[in-house]
Amino acid sequence: MKELKGTFWKILVTLLILGGLGYGGWYAYGRFFAEAPQEGTVFVQSVSAITGVGPAGVNNRYSGVVEAKNIVKVDPDKNLTVKECLVAAGDKVQQGSPLFRYDVESMQLAYEQLQLDILGLENGIKTGHEKVESLTVQLERARENRKYDIQMNIQTEELEVRKKEYELSGKRKQAEDMLKALNNSTIFSPVEGTIRSVKSTDSSGASYGYGGGEEETAYITIVAGNDYCVKGTVSEQTIRTLQEGMPVRVTSRVDDQVWQGRIYRINTEETKQSGNRYYYYDEGSGEKASKYDFFVELDSIEGLLMGQHVYIEPGAEGDEDSDELRLPAYYLLREEGKAFVYAADGDGRIEKRPVLLGKEDEETGTVVILEGLSYLDRIAFPDETVQVGMAVSETSYMPEDMMGSDDEMGFMNGMEGMDGMPGMPMDEYASDMDAPEEPVGGPDA
Repeated sequence: MKELKGTFWKILVTLLILGGLGYGGWYAYGRFFAEAPQEGTVFVQSVSAITGVGPAGVNNRYSGVVEAKNIVKVDPDKNLTVKECLVAAGDKVQQGSPLFRYDVESMQLAYEQLQLDILGLENGIKTGHEKVESLTVQLERARENRKYDIQMNIQTEELEVRKKEYELSGKRKQAEDMLKALNNSTIFSPVEGTIRSVKSTDSSGASYGYGGGEEETAYITIVAGNDYCVKGTVSEQTIRTLQEGMPVRVTSRVDDQVWQGRIYRINTEETKQSGNRYYYYDEGSGEKASKYDFFVELDSIEGLLMGQHVYIEPGAEGDEDSDELRLPAYYLLREEGKAFVYAADGDGRIEKRPVLLGKEDEETGTVVILEGLSYLDRIAFPDETVQVGMAVSETSYMPEDMMGSDDEMGFMNGMEGMDGMPGMPMDEYASDMDAPEEPVGGPDA
């Protein structure tokens, strides 16, 4: 019995020693040999944001507004006074319809004053030339101690003549334009369409219009023709998921109507700034992102109204059920026939993750990911600064469907949301909720 007990304790002690050695070896490997965390931070995005779909693989919806394809702006001459406006917002106009008239009486007085100014300048220039000629004769006959003063007087007179000649050219051009305006005191519409807005000429500068849209800066804005388009907004973080020519579905916000179309223009030269306070907030860098407008032409405009707010979803009719994960090819690393992505692991560090590829589409620059990646994963753009083990930082978003449209939310205009949809930074949102209530909102396309 004693021998059995002794053998049991020997076996137990041996197992404990082996276990301790195993743990020590594993710890030493993790401490000294495994991939150590690297310094620096890498910005990552969810695959759903990069591909322009929701976390469950459903296409995101962008807010849009129905506009005319062609907008014509008419401004009066800044040197003339408008006497009477002949149109109002909502009026239908034909090409050649009168829009407004100048104040001919005040214009006539201004023109006569210009003629007097021109005559005075012409006489002044003539007199100046005569003075220069006279001083030149004096210079040739003068004593040495007088020549310097005469030379300075000549230069002064020549400078005055050049100034008058420059002023005269401007006055003549102004008189020419004013004479044309006198002969054409009524300004006519250059196109057929609908008056969208008429800006007041009083000191308030108020603008009166219909159909929503951004605040107009032109005196008269005309919606040309009846050809509609839909204007949407996309952030700089997801703009690469949209391409000119890409098919999209436009859906009504109030019923089940759907219109098919395609993106025909993405405006990357001008950021959407009017009335915007929030975009998105990066917890790592504290930076904000700009928004850009894109435009959709429709196969049919039946049932649409000018200024109507709609949703825009990437994809053609019948694409709703597609469950393929299509990733832009430039996010892939290819080595020895295998493909990898820089993905965030469970500890918030960058790992080099293998993925299995499917069909590659050269036209759209995307490739189907069969295994190794989901829409919830977060990945980084594989530039030379990214290293395995680096910490990750990402952007916090609020989904668009939780907020409503820009017009509906007022002070939340222009915010950028989850996966390319409008949203707002949660900390700034909380601070606004505690602030005193203010009047908010205005028309914002």
